[in-house]
Amino acid sequence: MSSINTGIEWCDRTWNPTTGCDKVSPGCTHCYAEAITKRFHTNFPNGFTLT
Repeated sequence: MSSINTGIEWCDRTWNPTTGCDKVSPGCTHCYAEAITKRFHTNFPNGFTLT
């Protein structure tokens, strides 16, 4: 996903090429990032797999 609105004065957009995560603790059961990935699945073709 990219962000069109950025507070960085010298750029127009930001983009994070890394997605996903490795679950490392019991707290990962309630991961908000994984929920967002599933909700907006068309934006995340690899799902929650670490890329």
